[in-house]
Amino acid sequence: MATVERRTPSGGIRVQRRIGLTVPQRTMLQACERCGWRLAFVRTPLDHPTPVLFATARDFVVVREDGSIDRWPEIALRH
Repeated sequence: MATVERRTPSGGIRVQRRIGLTVPQRTMLQACERCGWRLAFVRTPLDHPTPVLFATARDFVVVREDGSIDRWPEIALRH
C-alpha cells in the first residue's frame, strides 16, 4: 500500500499562504523565489500577515507590509 506524504504542502495550500498578502509583498515574494529563496510560512499576527522566507536553515528574511525586506526581524524561530 502506497503511503501519502502528508507533511508536504499541496499546491492549494501554497496558494492559500499568499491570500491576505499585499500586492508589494506578493511582488517581492515572487522576486525572492526567482533568486532561490523559499516561502517557509506566513505569520498571521492581528495587524497583518508576514511571510517568512529561507535561503538556508539559518538565513531567513521577512517581507514587510510595504514589500521591503527585513534581514534581522524580531521573531523567534523554533527548530
